[in-house]
Amino acid sequence: MKKILITGAGSGLGRGTAIGLAQAGHQVIAATQIWPQVTELRRHVAELGL
Repeated sequence: MKKILITGAGSGLGRGTAIGLAQAGHQVIAATQIWPQVTELRRHVAELGL
C-alpha cells in the first residue's frame, strides 16, 4: 500500500484515478479545486465503501 496525492480529483481523469487507486488498496489524498467537488467526492466514496 502506498500513500498517493491526486490533484484534480474533483472530476474526470483525476477522480477516476483517485477512486481506482483507493479501490486497489492505496491510501489516497484527493485534492479538488472547489468545495462542492469535495462534498460530491466524499458522498461517492462513501457509497463505494472506501
